[in-house]
Amino acid sequence: MVQSYAAWEKRVRDLVESLTGPDSERMRGHVLDFLRAGEHGLAVETLADWIGDLEEPAVVAPADRARVLELASDFPEETRIRVRHALADTADG
Repeated sequence: MVQSYAAWEKRVRDLVESLTGPDSERMRGHVLDFLRAGEHGLAVETLADWIGDLEEPAVVAPADRARVLELASDFPEETRIRVRHALADTADG
């Protein structure tokens, strides 16, 4: 990652804490568990899946979706593709 892990994790935590909706506590816990375990790729993929699975996509602002894409930008292509795919479901729907 270009940025420090601590700074990246803070950005993820800030975004995760701002999200609300069904299963928020459970999904927040999953993302934060991955962060604690140092599984940064799984954390950002889980975050994207969470957003993509929301029944009310309008709950997450387009700027926040862009933030998730930015958070994934330094990861290998496989991770970036999975994140884009998870977010595309809501962007297209």
